[in-house]
Amino acid sequence: MVELANYYALLHQQKSRAFYRIQATRMMIGAGNVLKKHAADHARRTAVTDEEAPEEEDVGVCSRISFESAHSQCMENCGVLTLAVVCQGGLGENTFYVDYRTEDGSANAGSDYEYSEGTLVFKPGETHKEIKVGIIDDDIFEDDEHFLCAC
Repeated sequence: MVELANYYALLHQQKSRAFYRIQATRMMIGAGNVLKKHAADHARRTAVTDEEAPEEEDVGVCSRISFESAHSQCMENCGVLTLAVVCQGGLGENTFYVDYRTEDGSANAGSDYEYSEGTLVFKPGETHKEIKVGIIDDDIFEDDEHFLCAC
């Protein structure tokens, strides 16, 4: 309801000639209505913030499994890239099974890195596991490349 009121206020307030020129250009190139996009983005951000906020009693008992670092870099001659996965929070009483696999980005499995997939098992009390991905070194010059490891 608040988003609708904000959109209505934006829609009916006085705008400059420059605004209308920019809006016309955006419509011609297919970018759409900036006011509707702004209102939709604001509503989406508000909804995501509300959904992500955990309840206070859940914070102590929920476990969160994630990569220790969101991004990892290595030189092509490093041989093996080690990705750390951590289990945080919770009571430490449960066993967790986490499936993972590598996926091509600009780097290709078999020529730039070794495809890897498997399952990590976090037993009660374990908080740290590692995924090892082989990096293939060749004599061909290449720009920086990337691949993904998804859990």
